[in-house]
Amino acid sequence: MRKFWNILRIVTLLVVLAFAPIAIWRGFATENYARFWMALVLPMLSIVVLAQWYLIFGWGRFVIRAKRFGIFALVAVVGWVTFRGLLRYEGSTGGTSLPRFVWRWSPTESETAAAVERRPRAAPKPVAVEPVDGAVDSAQFYGPNRDATWPAKALLASFDWSAENAPEEIWRQPVGQGWSGFSVVGRRALTMEQHGDEEVITCRDLLTGEMLWTHGDEARYYNSAATKVKEMAGDGPRAVPTVSGDRVYTYGATGVLNCLSLETGEVVWQRRVFTEIGNPPLPEWGKSTSPLVMDDLGLVVVSGAENRGPTLLAYAAETGEPVWRYEGNGASYSSPRLLTLTGKRQIVSVNGHDVSGHDPATGAELWRFDWPGQYPKVAQPILIPGDRLLVTASYGAGSFLLQISREGEAWAAEKVWRTIRLKTKFSSPVVLDGYAYALDEGRLACFDLADGSRKWKAGKYGFGQNLLLGDRLLIQAEAGYLAVVEANPEAFREIARLDALTYMTWNPPTLAGRYLLVRNDKEAVCFRLPPR
Repeated sequence: MRKFWNILRIVTLLVVLAFAPIAIWRGFATENYARFWMALVLPMLSIVVLAQWYLIFGWGRFVIRAKRFGIFALVAVVGWVTFRGLLRYEGSTGGTSLPRFVWRWSPTESETAAAVERRPRAAPKPVAVEPVDGAVDSAQFYGPNRDATWPAKALLASFDWSAENAPEEIWRQPVGQGWSGFSVVGRRALTMEQHGDEEVITCRDLLTGEMLWTHGDEARYYNSAATKVKEMAGDGPRAVPTVSGDRVYTYGATGVLNCLSLETGEVVWQRRVFTEIGNPPLPEWGKSTSPLVMDDLGLVVVSGAENRGPTLLAYAAETGEPVWRYEGNGASYSSPRLLTLTGKRQIVSVNGHDVSGHDPATGAELWRFDWPGQYPKVAQPILIPGDRLLVTASYGAGSFLLQISREGEAWAAEKVWRTIRLKTKFSSPVVLDGYAYALDEGRLACFDLADGSRKWKAGKYGFGQNLLLGDRLLIQAEAGYLAVVEANPEAFREIARLDALTYMTWNPPTLAGRYLLVRNDKEAVCFRLPPR
């Protein structure tokens, strides 16, 4: 009996000691999205289990083991109470979602932001109408086609930076909270910020950073004591404004859709979308749709509720009157794109549980590809030659290359391949010459579109953003710096780096000719890039 007990004691000890290292190794080997949490939690859990093992199986008299276990438990409880008494949870450290703790008496993120934001509303100021040398309009999210791609022939700037050919910082200013980026038209640079309890659209001078006008709405996607999700996500709006003609269209994190005057910021019309569709629950990470404006149809399209309520909604761009709505199966965090597939122009939307194509005039569903999963889908759908679409996501949802086809009025969306190795969390892939480049769970990776195989994975940039500029990748690292990488399927090669921001950055950068604007939830910077 004693021999059996000793064998059981040793076997259970080995299991306790080996479980955490093996589970962590497996998590990182398979690139499981929860691997960082496993690395944080499992060692602590192992210590607790090891203490319990010692109480039950340890050598020596039980009374002595119980006394030692009691001391361990007391120290653990005192340590936890002290930790909770001195430190306060203050959101996430980054895209890993690991918690960040600060001293309990330090100002909260909201208090710090409010101190920056206590300034009077900017009265509209005139701005020069003469063209800005080297500036090109970037009027919507992710550039001219909403795919984070600028062809080489359209570039005015060089991305082969050196000490003699470095970008010039022309202004830097504090901004309110939020993960919005900039849109640029002429000398106007527009973004969205959280100022206290107001969601604010700001318009700055591209060349000086001077505030030209602001518009505020009483709305806030805020930290909630009831859920840590919002604390992890941070306060404020998420979407990039869309400019069309002399109008600015914005969609706030709580579903406020605005049409404003580009010149003055005055309200042309406004819809509180979620109120009007019956107050369904907000998506847990806030609305992040950048409005899609179709000038020829006079429509502006946004996404709706995550589960209960319409998936897409269209409004008259001139008046804000509802035109059509598509119920569907619930929205996600991607922004709709206008694409041409099999010769027909259509809206393509990545939704919560599927990808769908729609008639732009009516919203009627043309085709749908089921893509189940409870976790967010953020990336833009990317058009591939041959009527194909690349759709990507993290959290084990898998990424797909889809073939879209039709015979007469019968449409079909079929899987070409699927991979779980291409995992875009907050960003979108970009495509060049048959290869996709993406921030794959925080590291840059290259994939062959022929079969979905990974060519290489390198460069630890965190959960930031990426643009394709000709044959260069511009990486906005989560830590705030910028990097330029060759878009080369053969090997990873970083060729330049620039210190830009110094805090967690999830916001998309904006290229407007030779002007590059980057921001996070604390400050914004404008660089003038060297000429091409």
